[in-house]
Amino acid sequence: MNFDKLTAYLERFYEEKNIPGVGLAMYYKHEPVFEHYTGYADVDNRIAFGPDTIFRLYSATKVITCTAMLQLVESGRVKLSDPLHAYIPEYEHMTVRHQLPDGTQELRPATAPITIEHLLSMTAGIERYDTPEARRIIAASGGEGQTLDVIRAVAKEPLLFEPGTRFKYTVCHDVLGAVIEVVTGKKLSAYMQDHIFGPVGMTDTSFDLKDEARFAKLYNRFDGKTHKAESIGESFNLKPGRAYESGGGGLYSTVPDYVLFAETLCNYGLAPSGERILRPETVNDLRKRRLYGEAQEDFARFGGVSKSGYSYGLGVRTLVDPEDNNALSMKGEFGWDGARGCYVVIDPDAEITLFYAQQEGGSPWYRWHGSVRNYAYASVW
Repeated sequence: MNFDKLTAYLERFYEEKNIPGVGLAMYYKHEPVFEHYTGYADVDNRIAFGPDTIFRLYSATKVITCTAMLQLVESGRVKLSDPLHAYIPEYEHMTVRHQLPDGTQELRPATAPITIEHLLSMTAGIERYDTPEARRIIAASGGEGQTLDVIRAVAKEPLLFEPGTRFKYTVCHDVLGAVIEVVTGKKLSAYMQDHIFGPVGMTDTSFDLKDEARFAKLYNRFDGKTHKAESIGESFNLKPGRAYESGGGGLYSTVPDYVLFAETLCNYGLAPSGERILRPETVNDLRKRRLYGEAQEDFARFGGVSKSGYSYGLGVRTLVDPEDNNALSMKGEFGWDGARGCYVVIDPDAEITLFYAQQEGGSPWYRWHGSVRNYAYASVW
């Protein structure tokens, strides 16, 4: 193994890619083989980006939420075919927006119910949680906005399409978080702590920032030559209410924490701690391709060049054609990314786990994820 080229590549990110701080950790054959940090969590105060740096996962949260839901499927408490309204009755009688030839829209009753599998695979047609009814509910609670209350309110909005027919990257996994709360009788955070974070050994991962002094600044359009950003601060509304826990994007974490979780999935559900959080057959079900036809075309348009060769499984991209992506990873490699550049690669057949982290808004991070992956693979092969 030789990580010189990967290290040199990462060291160029500050000036060449305008990324203030970067972290990467890797497992090979279920052993940690590489961990590297460069740049800063706080540029002005010269605080290094390191293993104790906390950052937002954004949509890398989704892989954890979907794992939580599949634990409930394993235990028999939920089925993929179950209708959403069995858990949240407000979703029983949904309407769908239909585009008419004259350009207007017509609302029609949905012909099929939303299922748990539709939520996992982003084929439910639910659009957003920032709806008039959700805002009313949040205001009525004095800004508290409990997750389940907000998701119930979202049911008043029409669907974008008939459930199961198309792919649309929306708030489906936030809805999954609400279902988990209904089934378990616990807040999403409490369930994850008991069944994922605790068993895996993730001590810094949560929906609330545990230590602000360790939090990487949220730089927007950082310039590595001037060492300045257009602005610093959050640009996404991840908490419409104070109590809201977004299963789609709300978690904070660190590189050492998240790579433990990713390695657990790479080892078919067995954590480095020795605790099992999923069965091998469930991990294979997670990465099984779910999109075909129009839904796959939707995903291809959404993902662009960075996700060519991939389809979508139960909350993860899944590699179906390595050559189409110029990928060194193997068919069935899976994972996801996050809005400020986090990127996870989980490849059970190659026995490779990779987690890359950055926290910068404005950079085209999706353009170099494939290069990070290929440099990493080339380092061990």
